[in-house]
Amino acid sequence: MRVFAIFVALLFLPLASALSDLTVYAEGHYKNQEEAPILVEWFHGEEDQEQLKDLVEMDRDGEITLLHWRTGAKEEGGGFPEGDANARMMSHAFNQTPAAAIDGYPDQISDLKPSVNVNEVEIDWNIELIGSTRVELLNITATWTNPHTLNGATQMHVFIIETEAVDAKGRIVHNLVRDWATQPTSFYFENNTVNEWNETISRDHLDGAGIDLGDASHADDYEILLVMIGGFENDSSQNRVLSIQRAKLPTYWQSVEKSASLTPAIFLGILIICIGFIVASERKRELGLPRLEGSWTDKGVIEYRIIAGFSVDIGELEMGEGWRANGRIKKQNIAANTTHNGTLRVSGSGNLSLQLAVKVEQLGDWILDLNLPDPETND
Repeated sequence: MRVFAIFVALLFLPLASALSDLTVYAEGHYKNQEEAPILVEWFHGEEDQEQLKDLVEMDRDGEITLLHWRTGAKEEGGGFPEGDANARMMSHAFNQTPAAAIDGYPDQISDLKPSVNVNEVEIDWNIELIGSTRVELLNITATWTNPHTLNGATQMHVFIIETEAVDAKGRIVHNLVRDWATQPTSFYFENNTVNEWNETISRDHLDGAGIDLGDASHADDYEILLVMIGGFENDSSQNRVLSIQRAKLPTYWQSVEKSASLTPAIFLGILIICIGFIVASERKRELGLPRLEGSWTDKGVIEYRIIAGFSVDIGELEMGEGWRANGRIKKQNIAANTTHNGTLRVSGSGNLSLQLAVKVEQLGDWILDLNLPDPETND
């Protein structure tokens, strides 16, 4: 892993030299938004114009925070993005559109009750647009103190939306999500811990999402939403939106002094720190995550092995379609660096899949998958 980090750092040396005249085109500083309207994600579908019109009006009136996902855009043509839209749709397990998610979870739009919620996590944050002849990097930093211990499922979602997007066919979509990313393990979870969080997005990534910031003169055509979704340890309620922070991108005209050039050494130092953080996080995950292995030992009997890295707590077992378990994998704690063996009797037909929920020390909640071929083919 160290060799890999050094190799990547060396790859960045020409880039650091080429971008030696980088300047901060524009910078925005944002204090915590104490309240935010409820989050509504709308997945575009046929004949949804009236519903969408109402949602746009509610967003403009400050009754909801609206995100518009344009699924099926490739088939329609016109140039709207669909990659992240389809990924987000899959994460919500939607099978058809139009569909809606409210406060991070699938819900019926008819059940929507517009409201303004108090943000439970107070986040101060900054945006920097950095470049030479045009914007090359979008850098977002945020600071907050955990009011309670966050649970392992807590994530920070970054949405970049275009306030009024127009495609090649002249169609207009308000609050179109151009890019979406999550960072599930890039901050501390413990109570009263100060977090200094960072997300850097390159020009290539922005171009791929159809985001053209140019020289930042019209960067305020886009907005950033930071949405923390999760919960606190020992909460009786389900995971929810803990904080929504929303702001337009700062423009060139709001820029700091352009003489504030970033030197190659500073830029390279930031890159190396980021690389080191990524390598350390991946190494920790590689060593800590458990593995679930198994094989058929007899018709209807699976011999399974849970190989633990860090200490792991066993949770619920779910069987794939066409199968059921005639027993269960005992809920217990498996010590670090040990292997737990067992058997599970199942019944059904076809290829078998099962998912086992686990909670891993330091890494939070995960799902382990086991897929086996139809036992009939082994006869």
